[in-house]
Amino acid sequence: MRLKPLLVILSLGGSFTVPVAAANLHIDIVHHDGPREPPPPPREERYAARPGYIWVTGHHEWRRGRYVWRAGEYRRQRRGFEWKDGRWDRHDDHYDWHRGEWHPHR
Repeated sequence: MRLKPLLVILSLGGSFTVPVAAANLHIDIVHHDGPREPPPPPREERYAARPGYIWVTGHHEWRRGRYVWRAGEYRRQRRGFEWKDGRWDRHDDHYDWHRGEWHPHR
């Protein structure tokens, strides 16, 4: 990977993951001007088991200065991987969102 395209990607900000194929690593870039107050409690969602899929729970997103609920969804299972839900973490005087992602089984 050439350094200049990576620097351009890093300078764009936002919260996304950049796959680095050769080392099978991910660079998690966190948006650091997030909310000062904690997110509301998650909503209760109902879903049915669906063969070949997992349920990814809904969460609150920070949009235009307020929390907005994003409903859960089904995602196709990936053989050899497990899903780790996203989470809000307190960091100094604000909260950061870390997206959910697939992790290889150990």
